[in-house]
Amino acid sequence: MVLSVGLVGCAATEVAYVSVKNYTQGEYYLQNDQYEDCIAKFERETENYPYDANAQFYLGRCYLAVEKNRAALTHLKKAVTLDQGNPDYHFWKGLAYAANGQSKSERQCYEDALAIKPDHVQALVYMGHNRFEAGDYRKAMGYYNRALKKDAEIPQALYNRGLALRKLGRTPEEINAWKMYLDAYSDGAFARTAADYLNRYGNFEYRNHIIGKRTLTLARIDFEPSSARIREISRPSLDELAQVVVKNPQLVLHIVAYQKNNRRLAEMRAKSVKKYLMDQERRLNGSRIKVSWFSKPETVKIDKKVYRLDSAVNFLGQVK
Repeated sequence: MVLSVGLVGCAATEVAYVSVKNYTQGEYYLQNDQYEDCIAKFERETENYPYDANAQFYLGRCYLAVEKNRAALTHLKKAVTLDQGNPDYHFWKGLAYAANGQSKSERQCYEDALAIKPDHVQALVYMGHNRFEAGDYRKAMGYYNRALKKDAEIPQALYNRGLALRKLGRTPEEINAWKMYLDAYSDGAFARTAADYLNRYGNFEYRNHIIGKRTLTLARIDFEPSSARIREISRPSLDELAQVVVKNPQLVLHIVAYQKNNRRLAEMRAKSVKKYLMDQERRLNGSRIKVSWFSKPETVKIDKKVYRLDSAVNFLGQVK
């Protein structure tokens, strides 16, 4: 009797050890993009330990990473069967269903994950994606909002919430959503699109500037009232601009300032921006930064609309 208990205990210890080992190795393979090694490893593990949920899970994950979607789904299903209380297993099974084009089953997996863990951020975000693709924009926005309560800077949730509000015609909220996205992520194609949406509504808190071969999304350059002193909030955008210019030695930057009925203030602001850029980057040669100023509003044409900005600073970068 004692001998029998001892054997059971040893077996349980081995199973626990294998599961922990598979978790550690699985995470290593995924973090280092070693998908083929991962597949080879866990194909052996699932043969030797077919009842280890982690082995099935990581084999499914790695199959999914190399787009072997049917095989991925098979093993992720097995992982869920072996450990139905793990919300991550349900979530990744949902992604496998999505990769196989099975939207309804995908949604059910996210619901199962959220039933176990209501604040599972990934499940909330992808449930939002699922509802968005189905055209249920109101529910999609609800899931994105729930995810953002847990993590306020999830890029997909921030961006797609803006799209959902756009689809629903809730313009003031949409404008605020684009600003929130750009406050967190002002670089890349999605940032450029978000700025374009803002500008079409006549909001120019962010704008896209053509700097050589690159389009740079920058926050509006603000100054202290009736002065050329640059506000602290505008400095990160100017720091980014300085970095781009200094890394492109063939680039000449044009700074254009506008101030309605005040040419002198426009001049001071243009020169203030130039000085700031040169102070931040000593490698910048003053001959590469040109300034001009106007005592009139800047005229911006978007589609068939014309906007006039009483006070503005614009940038244009040209290759020599």
